Amino acid sequence: MKRIFSAFLLAIAMTAPAAAVENCCYNMASGSFGVAWIDSIGEIRVFDGQKSVRLNGFYERGDKIAVLDLDGDGRDTLAVISKNKKALYVIDVEKTIETGKTVILSADNGNNIKGFCTAPAGTAHEPKGSVIVSTYSGSSYMWNKDYDGKGWPAIPGDFSQVSSGMLKAKMPAQFAVVTHGDVYTYNPAWMVYSQKLMGRNVNSTICGNFAPLTKEDEIIAAAEDETYIIIGNKSDALGKAVKCMTVGNGPEKDVLIAVDKDGVLCRYDRTEKAWTTLCEGKAGFVSVVTVPNADGTYTIYATSEDGLFSVSTDGKSAKLVDGLSKTRIPLKADGKVVAQFQTGGLFKPYVEKLYTPGGVQVLLDSPFDHIHHHGLMYSMGINDYEFWGEYSDKCAYQVLTKVDSDGSSVKAELNWVTPNGEVLAKETREIAAASENGANVLNWKSVLTPAGDKAVKIWGRYYFGLGMRFAEEMNTNVKFTNSTGAHDGAIVRGDERLKDCQWINAVGTVGGKGVSVTIEEKEGNTRPMTGYSMGDGWNAFAYMGATMRVHENPIMLEPGQSITAAYKVIVKDNQ
Repeated sequence: MKRIFSAFLLAIAMTAPAAAVENCCYNMASGSFGVAWIDSIGEIRVFDGQKSVRLNGFYERGDKIAVLDLDGDGRDTLAVISKNKKALYVIDVEKTIETGKTVILSADNGNNIKGFCTAPAGTAHEPKGSVIVSTYSGSSYMWNKDYDGKGWPAIPGDFSQVSSGMLKAKMPAQFAVVTHGDVYTYNPAWMVYSQKLMGRNVNSTICGNFAPLTKEDEIIAAAEDETYIIIGNKSDALGKAVKCMTVGNGPEKDVLIAVDKDGVLCRYDRTEKAWTTLCEGKAGFVSVVTVPNADGTYTIYATSEDGLFSVSTDGKSAKLVDGLSKTRIPLKADGKVVAQFQTGGLFKPYVEKLYTPGGVQVLLDSPFDHIHHHGLMYSMGINDYEFWGEYSDKCAYQVLTKVDSDGSSVKAELNWVTPNGEVLAKETREIAAASENGANVLNWKSVLTPAGDKAVKIWGRYYFGLGMRFAEEMNTNVKFTNSTGAHDGAIVRGDERLKDCQWINAVGTVGGKGVSVTIEEKEGNTRPMTGYSMGDGWNAFAYMGATMRVHENPIMLEPGQSITAAYKVIVKDNQ
Protein backbone atom coordinates (compact mmCIF):
# COMPACT_ATOMS: atom_id res chain seq x y z
CA MET A 1 0.00 0.00 0.00
CA LYS A 2 2.81 2.41 0.86
CA ARG A 3 4.58 1.69 -2.41
CA ILE A 4 1.35 2.46 -4.29
CA PHE A 5 1.06 5.78 -2.44
CA SER A 6 4.70 6.47 -3.29
CA ALA A 7 4.10 5.85 -6.98
CA PHE A 8 1.08 8.15 -6.90
CA LEU A 9 3.13 11.01 -5.46
CA LEU A 10 5.95 10.41 -7.92
CA ALA A 11 3.48 10.67 -10.76
CA ILE A 12 2.50 14.10 -9.44
CA ALA A 13 6.15 15.12 -9.21
CA MET A 14 6.92 13.93 -12.72
CA THR A 15 4.05 15.94 -14.20
CA ALA A 16 4.89 19.11 -12.26
CA PRO A 17 6.19 22.21 -14.08
CA ALA A 18 9.68 21.60 -15.43
CA ALA A 19 11.30 24.74 -14.01
CA ALA A 20 14.10 23.63 -11.70
CA VAL A 21 14.64 25.54 -8.46
CA GLU A 22 18.24 26.37 -7.65
CA ASN A 23 19.31 26.18 -4.01
CA CYS A 24 21.46 29.29 -3.82
CA CYS A 25 21.86 29.71 -0.07
CA TYR A 26 23.59 26.53 1.03
CA ASN A 27 27.18 27.76 1.02
CA MET A 28 28.04 27.86 4.72
CA ALA A 29 28.48 25.17 7.39
CA SER A 30 29.84 24.70 10.90
CA GLY A 31 31.54 21.75 12.56
CA SER A 32 34.38 20.71 14.84
CA PHE A 33 36.82 22.60 12.60
CA GLY A 34 34.91 25.88 13.01
CA VAL A 35 32.91 27.76 10.40
CA ALA A 36 33.35 27.11 6.68
CA TRP A 37 31.95 29.19 3.85
CA ILE A 38 32.37 29.84 0.16
CA ASP A 39 32.92 33.55 -0.21
CA SER A 40 31.92 35.89 -3.00
CA ILE A 41 34.99 35.12 -5.11
CA GLY A 42 34.66 31.35 -4.88
CA GLU A 43 37.11 30.62 -2.07
CA ILE A 44 36.41 28.12 0.71
CA ARG A 45 37.63 29.56 4.00
CA VAL A 46 37.59 27.96 7.46
CA PHE A 47 37.49 30.11 10.62
CA ASP A 48 38.30 28.40 13.94
CA GLY A 49 37.34 31.33 16.15
CA GLN A 50 40.79 32.91 16.03
CA LYS A 51 42.07 32.79 12.47
CA SER A 52 41.00 31.66 9.03
CA VAL A 53 42.67 29.46 6.43
CA ARG A 54 42.01 28.92 2.75
CA LEU A 55 41.22 25.53 1.22
CA ASN A 56 42.58 25.00 -2.28
CA GLY A 57 40.24 23.22 -4.61
CA PHE A 58 37.67 23.17 -7.36
CA TYR A 59 35.07 25.55 -5.99
CA GLU A 60 33.27 28.61 -7.25
CA ARG A 61 30.70 31.11 -6.10
CA GLY A 62 27.36 29.46 -5.37
CA ASP A 63 28.80 26.01 -4.65
CA LYS A 64 27.14 24.08 -1.83
CA ILE A 65 28.92 22.83 1.28
CA ALA A 66 27.82 20.80 4.30
CA VAL A 67 29.36 19.19 7.37
CA LEU A 68 29.75 15.43 7.19
CA ASP A 69 30.89 13.02 9.91
CA LEU A 70 32.15 9.96 8.05
CA ASP A 71 32.84 7.78 11.07
CA GLY A 72 30.53 9.16 13.72
CA ASP A 73 33.56 10.11 15.82
CA GLY A 74 32.88 13.84 15.89
CA ARG A 75 35.73 14.55 13.48
CA ASP A 76 33.88 16.54 10.86
CA THR A 77 34.66 16.74 7.18
CA LEU A 78 33.26 18.92 4.41
CA ALA A 79 31.11 17.75 1.54
CA VAL A 80 31.27 20.10 -1.44
CA ILE A 81 29.43 20.16 -4.74
CA SER A 82 31.34 21.88 -7.52
CA LYS A 83 29.13 23.44 -10.18
CA ASN A 84 32.06 23.60 -12.55
CA LYS A 85 32.82 19.88 -12.28
CA LYS A 86 29.24 18.77 -11.47
CA ALA A 87 30.91 16.59 -8.86
CA LEU A 88 30.78 15.78 -5.17
CA TYR A 89 33.98 16.07 -3.12
CA VAL A 90 34.40 14.92 0.49
CA ILE A 91 37.30 16.84 2.03
CA ASP A 92 39.33 16.11 5.16
CA VAL A 93 39.58 19.65 6.53
CA GLU A 94 42.15 18.93 9.24
CA LYS A 95 44.58 17.21 6.87
CA THR A 96 44.02 19.88 4.24
CA ILE A 97 44.97 22.62 6.68
CA GLU A 98 47.91 20.57 7.97
CA THR A 99 49.38 19.77 4.55
CA GLY A 100 48.34 22.91 2.65
CA LYS A 101 46.91 20.74 -0.13
CA THR A 102 43.30 19.68 -0.48
CA VAL A 103 42.90 16.11 0.83
CA ILE A 104 39.95 14.55 -0.97
CA LEU A 105 38.61 11.44 0.73
CA SER A 106 36.12 10.71 -2.01
CA ALA A 107 35.01 12.25 -5.28
CA ASP A 108 32.39 11.49 -7.87
CA ASN A 109 31.81 13.33 -11.12
CA GLY A 110 30.25 10.54 -13.12
CA ASN A 111 26.69 11.14 -11.98
CA ASN A 112 26.32 14.75 -13.18
CA ILE A 113 25.58 15.91 -9.64
CA LYS A 114 23.42 18.97 -9.00
CA GLY A 115 22.31 19.04 -5.34
CA PHE A 116 22.82 17.21 -2.06
CA CYS A 117 22.09 16.94 1.63
CA THR A 118 23.72 15.03 4.48
CA ALA A 119 21.85 12.09 5.97
CA PRO A 120 21.43 11.61 9.74
CA ALA A 121 24.50 9.75 10.99
CA GLY A 122 24.33 6.57 12.98
CA THR A 123 20.65 5.72 12.61
CA ALA A 124 19.40 2.18 12.33
CA HIS A 125 18.64 2.56 8.65
CA GLU A 126 21.43 4.74 7.32
CA PRO A 127 25.21 4.26 7.46
CA LYS A 128 27.16 6.94 9.28
CA GLY A 129 28.17 9.90 7.17
CA SER A 130 25.85 9.36 4.22
CA VAL A 131 25.15 11.94 1.55
CA ILE A 132 22.05 12.07 -0.61
CA VAL A 133 22.78 13.56 -4.04
CA SER A 134 20.60 14.55 -6.95
CA THR A 135 21.61 14.75 -10.59
CA TYR A 136 20.73 16.94 -13.53
CA SER A 137 19.05 13.90 -15.09
CA GLY A 138 16.55 13.77 -12.21
CA SER A 139 17.90 10.72 -10.37
CA SER A 140 18.92 10.60 -6.70
CA TYR A 141 21.63 8.47 -5.09
CA MET A 142 22.96 7.58 -1.66
CA TRP A 143 26.72 8.05 -1.18
CA ASN A 144 28.70 6.57 1.69
CA LYS A 145 32.38 5.70 2.00
CA ASP A 146 31.37 2.03 2.11
CA TYR A 147 29.74 2.45 -1.31
CA ASP A 148 32.54 4.36 -2.95
CA GLY A 149 33.94 2.46 -5.91
CA LYS A 150 31.14 -0.09 -5.73
CA GLY A 151 28.38 1.93 -7.33
CA TRP A 152 25.95 4.19 -5.55
CA PRO A 153 22.56 2.75 -4.61
CA ALA A 154 19.82 4.67 -6.40
CA ILE A 155 16.95 6.22 -4.49
CA PRO A 156 13.74 5.68 -6.48
CA GLY A 157 12.07 8.78 -7.82
CA ASP A 158 12.37 11.62 -10.28
CA PHE A 159 13.81 14.56 -8.35
CA SER A 160 15.35 17.60 -9.97
CA GLN A 161 16.97 18.65 -6.70
CA VAL A 162 17.64 17.23 -3.25
CA SER A 163 17.14 19.87 -0.60
CA SER A 164 19.67 21.18 1.87
CA GLY A 165 17.67 20.02 4.89
CA MET A 166 17.57 16.74 6.76
CA LEU A 167 14.90 15.41 9.09
CA LYS A 168 16.21 13.60 12.15
CA ALA A 169 12.97 11.79 12.79
CA LYS A 170 11.75 10.02 15.93
CA MET A 171 10.85 7.19 13.57
CA PRO A 172 13.32 5.70 11.03
CA ALA A 173 15.49 8.27 9.26
CA GLN A 174 13.79 10.60 6.80
CA PHE A 175 14.90 13.50 4.68
CA ALA A 176 13.09 16.33 2.94
CA VAL A 177 13.39 16.82 -0.79
CA VAL A 178 12.39 19.62 -3.12
CA THR A 179 11.27 18.74 -6.61
CA HIS A 180 10.00 21.40 -9.02
CA GLY A 181 9.40 23.68 -6.05
CA ASP A 182 7.28 21.18 -4.06
CA VAL A 183 8.32 19.58 -0.75
CA TYR A 184 8.21 15.86 0.00
CA THR A 185 9.69 13.70 2.73
CA TYR A 186 11.26 10.37 1.91
CA ASN A 187 11.72 7.46 4.29
CA PRO A 188 14.51 5.17 3.01
CA ALA A 189 13.47 2.30 5.28
CA TRP A 190 9.94 2.24 3.94
CA MET A 191 10.73 3.59 0.45
CA VAL A 192 7.75 5.92 0.68
CA TYR A 193 7.27 9.59 -0.13
CA SER A 194 4.90 11.92 1.68
CA GLN A 195 3.61 15.22 0.38
CA LYS A 196 4.29 18.15 2.69
CA LEU A 197 3.94 21.39 0.75
CA MET A 198 2.77 21.84 -2.81
CA GLY A 199 2.63 24.71 -5.27
CA ARG A 200 4.71 27.18 -3.25
CA ASN A 201 7.90 27.25 -5.36
CA VAL A 202 10.16 26.26 -2.47
CA ASN A 203 13.91 26.68 -2.99
CA SER A 204 15.28 25.08 0.19
CA THR A 205 14.36 23.40 3.47
CA ILE A 206 16.07 22.86 6.82
CA CYS A 207 15.38 20.56 9.74
CA GLY A 208 12.90 22.02 12.19
CA ASN A 209 14.99 22.30 15.34
CA PHE A 210 12.34 24.46 16.96
CA ALA A 211 11.16 23.43 20.43
CA PRO A 212 8.69 20.68 19.52
CA LEU A 213 5.03 21.44 20.05
CA THR A 214 4.03 18.07 18.64
CA LYS A 215 5.57 14.64 18.33
CA GLU A 216 5.98 15.13 14.62
CA ASP A 217 9.08 16.50 12.97
CA GLU A 218 9.07 19.98 11.54
CA ILE A 219 10.32 21.32 8.25
CA ILE A 220 11.14 24.96 7.67
CA ALA A 221 10.72 25.75 3.99
CA ALA A 222 11.87 28.89 2.17
CA ALA A 223 9.61 29.61 -0.78
CA GLU A 224 9.87 32.30 -3.42
CA ASP A 225 7.60 34.73 -1.56
CA GLU A 226 7.12 33.24 1.93
CA THR A 227 8.65 31.08 4.68
CA TYR A 228 6.70 28.15 6.16
CA ILE A 229 6.83 25.86 9.17
CA ILE A 230 5.48 22.46 8.18
CA ILE A 231 4.17 20.02 10.80
CA GLY A 232 2.68 16.90 9.31
CA ASN A 233 0.61 18.06 6.36
CA LYS A 234 -0.11 21.48 7.85
CA SER A 235 1.90 24.60 7.12
CA ASP A 236 2.04 28.01 8.82
CA ALA A 237 3.28 31.10 6.98
CA LEU A 238 5.76 33.27 8.89
CA GLY A 239 5.18 36.48 6.95
CA LYS A 240 8.59 36.97 5.30
CA ALA A 241 10.47 35.59 2.32
CA VAL A 242 14.08 34.58 3.01
CA LYS A 243 16.94 33.31 0.88
CA CYS A 244 18.98 31.68 3.65
CA MET A 245 18.08 30.41 7.12
CA THR A 246 19.27 28.54 10.21
CA VAL A 247 18.06 27.99 13.76
CA GLY A 248 19.20 29.12 17.18
CA ASN A 249 21.16 26.97 19.60
CA GLY A 250 21.15 26.23 23.32
CA PRO A 251 18.11 27.71 25.06
CA GLU A 252 16.93 29.45 21.89
CA LYS A 253 16.05 26.58 19.59
CA ASP A 254 12.69 28.23 18.98
CA VAL A 255 14.41 31.09 17.14
CA LEU A 256 14.95 31.24 13.39
CA ILE A 257 17.86 33.31 12.04
CA ALA A 258 17.58 34.21 8.36
CA VAL A 259 18.79 36.44 5.55
CA ASP A 260 15.85 38.03 3.77
CA LYS A 261 15.46 38.86 0.09
CA ASP A 262 17.23 42.21 0.59
CA GLY A 263 20.25 40.65 2.29
CA VAL A 264 19.20 41.86 5.75
CA LEU A 265 19.84 39.62 8.75
CA CYS A 266 16.65 38.99 10.72
CA ARG A 267 15.26 36.84 13.53
CA TYR A 268 11.92 35.09 14.02
CA ASP A 269 10.75 34.35 17.57
CA ARG A 270 8.42 31.35 17.66
CA THR A 271 6.87 32.41 20.97
CA GLU A 272 6.25 36.02 19.96
CA LYS A 273 5.43 35.07 16.36
CA ALA A 274 7.30 38.14 15.19
CA TRP A 275 10.31 39.12 13.06
CA THR A 276 12.97 41.59 14.20
CA THR A 277 15.78 43.11 12.16
CA LEU A 278 19.38 42.50 13.27
CA CYS A 279 22.55 44.56 12.78
CA GLU A 280 20.56 47.78 12.36
CA GLY A 281 19.35 46.67 8.96
CA LYS A 282 22.81 46.25 7.41
CA ALA A 283 22.23 44.68 3.98
CA GLY A 284 24.37 42.49 1.75
CA PHE A 285 24.44 39.26 3.77
CA VAL A 286 24.29 36.04 1.77
CA SER A 287 24.55 33.16 4.28
CA VAL A 288 24.24 32.48 8.01
CA VAL A 289 24.90 29.75 10.61
CA THR A 290 24.69 29.54 14.40
CA VAL A 291 27.44 27.97 16.52
CA PRO A 292 26.93 26.86 20.15
CA ASN A 293 29.32 28.18 22.78
CA ALA A 294 30.62 26.34 25.86
CA ASP A 295 28.58 28.55 28.21
CA GLY A 296 25.27 27.57 26.63
CA THR A 297 24.98 30.67 24.47
CA TYR A 298 25.56 30.73 20.74
CA THR A 299 27.18 32.96 18.14
CA ILE A 300 25.71 33.96 14.81
CA TYR A 301 28.11 33.95 11.86
CA ALA A 302 27.02 35.62 8.64
CA THR A 303 28.83 36.32 5.39
CA SER A 304 28.72 39.08 2.82
CA GLU A 305 31.06 39.98 -0.03
CA ASP A 306 33.17 41.78 2.58
CA GLY A 307 33.90 38.59 4.53
CA LEU A 308 32.77 36.76 7.67
CA PHE A 309 30.93 38.58 10.48
CA SER A 310 30.43 37.48 14.07
CA VAL A 311 27.03 38.72 15.23
CA SER A 312 25.91 38.96 18.84
CA THR A 313 22.86 36.89 19.79
CA ASP A 314 20.79 40.02 20.34
CA GLY A 315 21.81 41.17 16.89
CA LYS A 316 22.92 44.62 18.04
CA SER A 317 26.53 44.29 16.94
CA ALA A 318 28.40 42.68 14.05
CA LYS A 319 32.19 42.33 13.94
CA LEU A 320 34.15 41.56 10.79
CA VAL A 321 36.33 38.62 11.87
CA ASP A 322 37.70 37.68 8.45
CA GLY A 323 37.85 40.35 5.78
CA LEU A 324 40.74 38.85 3.83
CA SER A 325 38.46 37.66 1.06
CA LYS A 326 37.65 41.22 -0.05
CA THR A 327 40.05 44.10 0.50
CA ARG A 328 39.80 46.99 -1.93
CA ILE A 329 41.99 50.04 -2.53
CA PRO A 330 40.45 52.89 -4.55
CA LEU A 331 42.70 54.69 -7.05
CA LYS A 332 41.67 58.27 -7.75
CA ALA A 333 42.46 61.02 -10.24
CA ASP A 334 41.13 64.57 -9.92
CA GLY A 335 39.15 63.48 -6.88
CA LYS A 336 37.23 60.74 -8.71
CA VAL A 337 37.69 56.98 -8.42
CA VAL A 338 39.28 55.61 -11.58
CA ALA A 339 39.79 52.02 -10.43
CA GLN A 340 39.56 49.68 -7.46
CA PHE A 341 42.47 47.36 -6.67
CA GLN A 342 41.47 44.06 -5.07
CA THR A 343 44.15 42.72 -2.72
CA GLY A 344 42.23 39.79 -1.27
CA GLY A 345 41.60 37.74 -4.38
CA LEU A 346 41.53 33.97 -4.35
CA PHE A 347 44.61 33.31 -6.46
CA LYS A 348 45.84 36.77 -7.40
CA PRO A 349 45.39 40.49 -6.67
CA TYR A 350 43.79 42.40 -9.54
CA VAL A 351 41.89 45.52 -10.60
CA GLU A 352 38.30 44.70 -9.77
CA LYS A 353 36.64 47.84 -11.11
CA LEU A 354 37.58 50.35 -13.80
CA TYR A 355 35.51 53.45 -14.55
CA THR A 356 35.10 55.85 -17.45
CA PRO A 357 35.13 59.58 -16.58
CA GLY A 358 31.32 59.37 -16.71
CA GLY A 359 31.27 56.64 -14.06
CA VAL A 360 30.59 53.58 -16.24
CA GLN A 361 32.22 50.43 -14.79
CA VAL A 362 33.59 48.30 -17.66
CA LEU A 363 34.97 45.13 -15.98
CA LEU A 364 33.49 41.79 -14.94
CA ASP A 365 34.89 39.88 -11.96
CA SER A 366 34.83 36.08 -11.66
CA PRO A 367 31.84 35.17 -13.84
CA PHE A 368 30.42 31.67 -13.58
CA ASP A 369 31.65 30.63 -17.03
CA HIS A 370 35.29 31.45 -16.14
CA ILE A 371 35.67 32.06 -12.40
CA HIS A 372 39.38 32.81 -12.84
CA HIS A 373 38.64 35.89 -14.98
CA HIS A 374 39.18 38.73 -12.53
CA GLY A 375 38.57 42.18 -14.00
CA LEU A 376 41.98 43.46 -15.13
CA MET A 377 44.67 40.98 -14.11
CA TYR A 378 48.26 39.97 -14.88
CA SER A 379 49.45 36.38 -14.90
CA MET A 380 51.89 33.93 -16.49
CA GLY A 381 53.03 30.33 -16.07
CA ILE A 382 56.26 29.52 -14.23
CA ASN A 383 57.99 26.14 -14.52
CA ASP A 384 55.33 23.44 -14.05
CA TYR A 385 52.71 25.77 -12.61
CA GLU A 386 50.24 28.23 -14.03
CA PHE A 387 49.06 31.35 -12.23
CA TRP A 388 46.16 32.08 -14.60
CA GLY A 389 43.57 29.37 -13.93
CA GLU A 390 42.00 28.38 -10.62
CA TYR A 391 40.95 24.81 -11.11
CA SER A 392 43.64 22.25 -10.26
CA ASP A 393 46.63 21.50 -8.04
CA LYS A 394 48.87 22.88 -10.81
CA CYS A 395 47.39 26.36 -10.34
CA ALA A 396 49.43 28.53 -8.00
CA TYR A 397 49.10 31.85 -6.18
CA GLN A 398 50.26 35.44 -6.30
CA VAL A 399 50.62 36.40 -2.63
CA LEU A 400 50.92 40.03 -1.58
CA THR A 401 53.74 40.63 0.89
CA LYS A 402 53.53 44.42 0.89
CA VAL A 403 51.22 47.07 -0.54
CA ASP A 404 51.35 50.86 -0.21
CA SER A 405 48.94 53.42 -1.62
CA ASP A 406 48.99 57.20 -1.82
CA GLY A 407 45.40 57.49 -3.06
CA SER A 408 46.17 57.59 -6.77
CA SER A 409 48.58 54.65 -7.05
CA VAL A 410 49.60 51.39 -5.44
CA LYS A 411 53.04 49.88 -5.09
CA ALA A 412 52.94 46.18 -4.28
CA GLU A 413 55.37 43.35 -3.71
CA LEU A 414 54.20 39.82 -4.51
CA ASN A 415 55.49 36.28 -4.18
CA TRP A 416 54.49 33.82 -6.91
CA VAL A 417 53.94 30.67 -4.84
CA THR A 418 53.24 27.03 -5.74
CA PRO A 419 50.43 25.09 -3.99
CA ASN A 420 53.04 23.47 -1.73
CA GLY A 421 54.42 26.84 -0.61
CA GLU A 422 57.56 27.18 -2.76
CA VAL A 423 58.25 30.77 -3.89
CA LEU A 424 59.24 30.66 -7.57
CA ALA A 425 59.42 34.37 -8.36
CA LYS A 426 59.02 37.82 -6.88
CA GLU A 427 57.17 40.71 -8.49
CA THR A 428 57.09 44.45 -7.96
CA ARG A 429 53.88 45.95 -9.30
CA GLU A 430 53.00 49.62 -9.74
CA ILE A 431 49.54 50.79 -10.82
CA ALA A 432 48.92 54.53 -11.10
CA ALA A 433 45.69 56.33 -11.98
CA ALA A 434 45.58 59.56 -13.97
CA SER A 435 43.25 61.77 -15.97
CA GLU A 436 44.45 62.60 -19.48
CA ASN A 437 42.65 64.32 -22.37
CA GLY A 438 39.16 63.47 -21.18
CA ALA A 439 40.02 59.84 -20.37
CA ASN A 440 40.77 57.85 -17.26
CA VAL A 441 44.17 56.12 -17.37
CA LEU A 442 45.86 53.30 -15.50
CA ASN A 443 49.62 52.96 -15.91
CA TRP A 444 50.60 49.36 -15.14
CA LYS A 445 54.16 48.09 -14.59
CA SER A 446 55.11 44.62 -13.37
CA VAL A 447 58.70 43.39 -12.95
CA LEU A 448 59.09 39.64 -12.37
CA THR A 449 62.36 38.10 -11.07
CA PRO A 450 63.34 34.55 -9.99
CA ALA A 451 63.09 34.19 -6.22
CA GLY A 452 65.98 31.82 -5.65
CA ASP A 453 69.29 30.77 -7.13
CA LYS A 454 67.74 28.70 -9.94
CA ALA A 455 66.55 29.74 -13.38
CA VAL A 456 62.81 29.71 -14.05
CA LYS A 457 60.86 29.29 -17.27
CA ILE A 458 58.15 31.85 -18.05
CA TRP A 459 55.52 30.28 -20.27
CA GLY A 460 51.83 30.56 -20.99
CA ARG A 461 48.93 30.08 -23.33
CA TYR A 462 48.37 32.52 -26.15
CA TYR A 463 46.29 34.85 -23.94
CA PHE A 464 48.55 34.93 -20.85
CA GLY A 465 49.75 38.38 -19.81
CA LEU A 466 47.70 41.46 -18.92
CA GLY A 467 44.05 40.71 -19.65
CA MET A 468 40.64 42.19 -19.01
CA ARG A 469 37.16 40.65 -18.97
CA PHE A 470 34.55 43.18 -20.04
CA ALA A 471 31.10 43.80 -18.56
CA GLU A 472 28.54 41.22 -19.66
CA GLU A 473 26.61 43.59 -21.94
CA MET A 474 29.68 43.96 -24.14
CA ASN A 475 29.55 40.24 -24.99
CA THR A 476 27.10 41.05 -27.78
CA ASN A 477 28.22 44.51 -28.92
CA VAL A 478 32.01 44.75 -28.59
CA LYS A 479 34.10 45.79 -31.61
CA PHE A 480 37.91 45.71 -31.75
CA THR A 481 40.54 47.64 -33.68
CA ASN A 482 44.31 47.92 -33.31
CA SER A 483 47.13 50.25 -34.28
CA THR A 484 46.99 49.00 -37.88
CA GLY A 485 43.53 50.57 -38.16
CA ALA A 486 41.77 47.23 -38.56
CA HIS A 487 40.61 44.22 -36.62
CA ASP A 488 43.01 41.70 -38.05
CA GLY A 489 45.60 39.19 -36.93
CA ALA A 490 46.02 35.44 -36.76
CA ILE A 491 42.89 33.57 -35.73
CA VAL A 492 43.83 31.19 -32.93
CA ARG A 493 40.41 29.71 -32.17
CA GLY A 494 36.88 30.82 -33.06
CA ASP A 495 37.22 34.59 -33.28
CA GLU A 496 40.20 34.80 -30.89
CA ARG A 497 42.92 36.81 -32.60
CA LEU A 498 46.56 37.70 -31.96
CA LYS A 499 48.15 40.76 -33.57
CA ASP A 500 51.52 42.44 -33.03
CA CYS A 501 50.57 46.07 -32.47
CA GLN A 502 51.29 49.18 -30.41
CA TRP A 503 47.73 49.31 -29.06
CA ILE A 504 44.44 47.45 -29.14
CA ASN A 505 41.02 49.02 -28.59
CA ALA A 506 37.53 47.79 -27.71
CA VAL A 507 34.31 49.80 -28.03
CA GLY A 508 30.85 48.77 -26.89
CA THR A 509 27.99 49.72 -24.61
CA VAL A 510 27.47 49.14 -20.89
CA GLY A 511 24.12 50.08 -19.41
CA GLY A 512 23.23 51.60 -22.76
CA LYS A 513 26.22 53.97 -22.61
CA GLY A 514 29.10 53.87 -25.06
CA VAL A 515 32.58 53.05 -23.76
CA SER A 516 36.06 52.81 -25.27
CA VAL A 517 38.92 50.86 -23.69
CA THR A 518 42.50 50.75 -25.01
CA ILE A 519 45.61 48.85 -23.93
CA GLU A 520 48.72 50.67 -25.15
CA GLU A 521 52.33 49.52 -25.01
CA LYS A 522 54.77 51.60 -22.94
CA GLU A 523 58.54 51.79 -23.04
CA GLY A 524 60.43 49.17 -21.08
CA ASN A 525 58.52 46.08 -22.15
CA THR A 526 60.72 42.99 -22.34
CA ARG A 527 59.05 42.07 -25.63
CA PRO A 528 56.95 44.03 -28.12
CA MET A 529 53.24 43.89 -27.39
CA THR A 530 50.93 41.37 -29.03
CA GLY A 531 47.25 42.23 -28.75
CA TYR A 532 44.67 39.55 -27.95
CA SER A 533 40.93 39.90 -28.57
CA MET A 534 37.85 37.70 -28.24
CA GLY A 535 34.14 38.32 -28.61
CA ASP A 536 33.71 40.34 -31.80
CA GLY A 537 30.98 38.46 -33.65
CA TRP A 538 31.29 35.10 -31.88
CA ASN A 539 28.84 36.05 -29.12
CA ALA A 540 30.85 34.23 -26.46
CA PHE A 541 32.33 36.81 -24.11
CA ALA A 542 34.27 40.02 -24.57
CA TYR A 543 37.96 39.84 -23.60
CA MET A 544 41.07 41.82 -24.50
CA GLY A 545 44.69 41.55 -23.49
CA ALA A 546 48.36 42.30 -24.06
CA THR A 547 50.66 39.28 -24.38
CA MET A 548 54.32 38.45 -25.02
CA ARG A 549 53.81 35.33 -27.16
CA VAL A 550 55.30 33.12 -24.47
CA HIS A 551 53.15 30.27 -25.84
CA GLU A 552 55.46 30.24 -28.87
CA ASN A 553 58.71 31.27 -27.24
CA PRO A 554 59.01 30.84 -23.45
CA ILE A 555 61.44 33.09 -21.56
CA MET A 556 64.22 31.58 -19.44
CA LEU A 557 65.13 33.85 -16.54
CA GLU A 558 68.43 33.30 -14.77
CA PRO A 559 68.80 34.46 -11.15
CA GLY A 560 68.99 38.26 -11.12
CA GLN A 561 67.29 38.64 -14.51
CA SER A 562 63.75 39.95 -14.89
CA ILE A 563 60.94 40.57 -17.35
CA THR A 564 58.93 43.79 -17.42
CA ALA A 565 55.33 44.27 -18.51
CA ALA A 566 54.51 47.98 -18.98
CA TYR A 567 51.17 49.12 -20.39
CA LYS A 568 48.74 52.02 -20.31
CA VAL A 569 45.01 51.30 -20.04
CA ILE A 570 42.85 54.15 -21.37
CA VAL A 571 39.10 54.31 -20.63
CA LYS A 572 36.73 56.81 -22.26
CA ASP A 573 33.06 57.55 -22.58
CA ASN A 574 32.20 56.93 -26.21
CA GLN A 575 29.26 58.98 -27.52
